[in-house]
Formats: sequence, C-alpha cells, structure tokens
Amino acid sequence: MALAKGQVLIVCTSCSKVGDRSDTGVWLSEVAVPYYLFRSNGYDVTIASLAGGEVPVDAVSIGEGEQREHPELKRFLHDDAAMLQLRQSVPLSSVAQPGAYACVWLAGGQGAMGDMPGSEQLKRVLEAAASQDRLITALDHGPAGLLGAQGPDGRPLLAGRTLACFTQAEEDKTGAAGAMPFSLEAKLKELGAKVRCEPTSSENALRDGNIVSGQNHYSAARAATLVLEALSVHPAGPAEPIVGHAAGQVAEV
Repeated sequence: MALAKGQVLIVCTSCSKVGDRSDTGVWLSEVAVPYYLFRSNGYDVTIASLAGGEVPVDAVSIGEGEQREHPELKRFLHDDAAMLQLRQSVPLSSVAQPGAYACVWLAGGQGAMGDMPGSEQLKRVLEAAASQDRLITALDHGPAGLLGAQGPDGRPLLAGRTLACFTQAEEDKTGAAGAMPFSLEAKLKELGAKVRCEPTSSENALRDGNIVSGQNHYSAARAATLVLEALSVHPAGPAEPIVGHAAGQVAEV
C-alpha cells in the first residue's frame, strides 16, 4: 500500500439546535465531497467534531434531492468505514498536533453557527495550523469557526482576507435568518474580511493565502480542488500565497 501524501482533518459541529431549529447539524455533503476527493488523491482523512462522538446531521442535507445532486453523499451514507468515522468522530480536544495536518477543513451547516464561534479548542487548532502555514478551509457556515482565531501577528486571522461564506441573501432565502444568532456575512466584515458574494446557490470558492473558503455546499468540490492544487505546489502547506490558477480568483466586493 502506498504511503499517504498527508493528512486532512475535517472538523464538524456537535450542535444540533440553533434558534428554533432542533434538527440541524452538519451539512453532510460538505463532509462527503472532500472526504472522497482527498482520499482519491492520496490523503488520509480524519473526521473530528467539537465534542467528539456522533456528529449531528441536518436532516435536509441527506434528502433524495441532495443525494442526486452529490453522488458522493449517497456513497458516503452507504460506506461503513466513513459512517463509522461520523458516528465516532475524534474530539477536537484530542488533536494534539494540528500542524501535522496538511489542511484543516471546517464543514458547514447551521449547527456550526451554534458552537464553532466560541470554541477554545477550535481556536487552538486553527491558530496552531496557521502558525505553521497549513491550509485552512471553511465552507458555508464553516467560516463562523474562524471568527475567534488570531494569526501569528496577533490580528484576527480573517483581517484583510477575501472570503466566501453562506450569504445573508441565502439565509433570507432559506427562511433561517431569524434562527441564526448573528449574520455571518456581517460578522466577517466587522473583523476586516472582504466577503465575495455570488447569487444564491452558486458555486463560489476561492483561496487567499492559506485560507480557502466556499459559499455553500455547491462549492465543496471546487474548494477541495483549490486545496489539492495548493498542496501540489507546496506539499507541506503554502508558506507564501500562490499567484494564478492554484490561488483561485480573488475579487474584492
């Protein structure tokens, strides 16, 4: 068996209740899509969550329509090894060496808005990864997990970065805006990030330095591809921003 090129840590929420929603959690295609893309490209994948154990899954995210949209999702749901990782996720507190991972991937879903922003363990993992120039990826509501993290210079990790996230327009369209504890798009801007928004349900993924982000679950494959492109140039993680195709398009909004 060939040695793995490296390791990827997929971090999921442990929160199933946000506002008046008690059946939320991770949006599972945002785990399944990168899981298979990274594994098929030679990377080992570990699924972790803030509390460890069984990861709550948003029921809407595993419906028939979602499985048709994302074939990887249906494959994941019938993959015993993958589902075992989801049921027995690694608690983030046990991740002793975040820098050992080529990429830390924050999966989204509304649950991320409930527990990621205030997590000291997630802050520890992200700051350790950033200090070693590892790639950090956040999808959909996943950028909520970046809000408390600081870069090696002591400034907010997001300050001056261009990012994508689940937009306010998308929150309004889904009718979930009132259930969210805050506007993610507005909060990112407050911390000095530039948020690149595309129309609702559009693919929108980009890379700015060592941070890769995506607007929604439609952006999962593109975000994972940006990670793989960056790692192909700098296998241990990019010490300097990559210019050109591997960086993705970065546009100010």
